[in-house]
Amino acid sequence: MQWQRLAMRFLLFALIGLLIEVFFTAIGRGIGGDWNLRGNTSPWMMLDYGLLGVLLWPIYTRLKAAGIPLFLRAAVYMLGIFIIEYISGMIFTAFGLRIWNYDDKAYNLHGQITLLYAPFWYALGLVLEPLHRRVDAVAVLLIKGLRAEDLEGVEPKP
Repeated sequence: MQWQRLAMRFLLFALIGLLIEVFFTAIGRGIGGDWNLRGNTSPWMMLDYGLLGVLLWPIYTRLKAAGIPLFLRAAVYMLGIFIIEYISGMIFTAFGLRIWNYDDKAYNLHGQITLLYAPFWYALGLVLEPLHRRVDAVAVLLIKGLRAEDLEGVEPKP
């Protein structure tokens, strides 16, 4: 069941990530004066969001066991987000895909990442742990076909 659980985490985080990105881009446009609030993303982003969902738990487990406080763990997650975004952006670009381009933003590295998004990635890092616990519980629910009541009080295992 472990590989199924990882696959389900990957899929659920991929879909949640797409949804968050659509809302994020829509809100950004709204702040810019576009009240149509049209958000956008690319299905390719499912790879990034799915990877975050799979890679977070082992990192969290090690950091938590070492007694690292949440505000520092969130900084580690933010760095992880930047690393995944940079590497995947370089890979996408190598294949002729340009899913995002931060060339026009300050503090960018090869147009793949920008430090301007650091506060957003840090905030996302703060909510990743509770989100991951819930996603893991849903993954188990979907795999085993249990009712939600069957999972009350059950903590996910890494």
